[in-house]
Amino acid sequence: MGKEHKEHTWNLVAKKLAGEASTAELQELEALLRDNPDLHYPIQTIADLWEHTSSADKKQAEEAFGRHLDRIDRFNIDYSPTLTVVAREPEAPSRFRRKAIVLIPVALIFIGAILLITRPAGSPTTDSVAQPPAPVAREIVTTTGSRTSITLPDSTRVWLNAGSHIQYGKGFGGQYREVSLTGEAFFDVSPDAAHPFIIHTPKVDVRVLGTSFNLKSYPADKTTEATILRGSIEISIRNRPSDKIILKSNEKLVVNNDDSLLVRKTPRRKEVRPESLVVISKPTYEQHSGAIIETSWVDNKLIFQDEEFADLAKQMERWYGVSIRFEDTRKQELRFTGSFEKETIRQALDALKLTDQNARFDYTIEGSVVTIHN
Repeated sequence: MGKEHKEHTWNLVAKKLAGEASTAELQELEALLRDNPDLHYPIQTIADLWEHTSSADKKQAEEAFGRHLDRIDRFNIDYSPTLTVVAREPEAPSRFRRKAIVLIPVALIFIGAILLITRPAGSPTTDSVAQPPAPVAREIVTTTGSRTSITLPDSTRVWLNAGSHIQYGKGFGGQYREVSLTGEAFFDVSPDAAHPFIIHTPKVDVRVLGTSFNLKSYPADKTTEATILRGSIEISIRNRPSDKIILKSNEKLVVNNDDSLLVRKTPRRKEVRPESLVVISKPTYEQHSGAIIETSWVDNKLIFQDEEFADLAKQMERWYGVSIRFEDTRKQELRFTGSFEKETIRQALDALKLTDQNARFDYTIEGSVVTIHN
């Protein structure tokens, strides 16, 4: 994002905080945040600061900023998420001052004043680089082999699967309800029509008002998946921002993570079949219990149905906190159906060996490394 574009974005943020943004400007800001999710956290931090700062403090900040305009003349502020301030030689001070007075919105005056007030007196201004700490964000992380559940400040319940993390800004639950997810999570979103709940992943953005659904977005997986149990959600695909997909109860969306692989060879066959970038289908139910496979992990069950060993191995790595490698790549094409709940990794592998006499393989375990061989 160029400097002018960033400045325009922060002007929109300031107007929204001040309650002066038009409907068109609010829609434009929402689109900018979808295209630049890295701005989510600094905006949340600024909103939180602004919301919890008294009028007197804001006035004091503005006055401090005015007193230090001459010092600002010596800096070139990059309106990036880290608000990095880079020292440079002064040029056209009066022109810069007019530009600051006219263009820098109230929120930026407030932040700029804070940066200047907190700098120690007598600190260098032209021979050093001042870099304030990055905005505070809260992050919940689950390692491989572990799962957890949390309640967000807005009362939304989140179950986080193994090898996942979710981030949200300090101001979450007030004016903003946005999170970033890597991995897999089940959300039971607290209804709030005035503040939509938005989830950012590397491939898709999800917008909801109040619903229960599962979202799976592991970087190493071939697909990103969303499964809806109740309500509806709106999904935007990053490389197709103009397309909006509405997913309703008992529907599942699968997005191919690699657009270049829309055509690939079918396993064990020579012909080539096309694959869609986006597929909408139904959740998968286990034949015997009727449990929904996509959300079974929330109940501490790993259920798989006609799954390739290569894909199942990725799930088992996260489930058991191990690394699985194949000495013979042909073993990756073996297919399995079953479920694990309280089994150890050794018990699980032994069970796979017994499910199908044709699926012959052996394994060794050294520490946390599992090797599949003949």
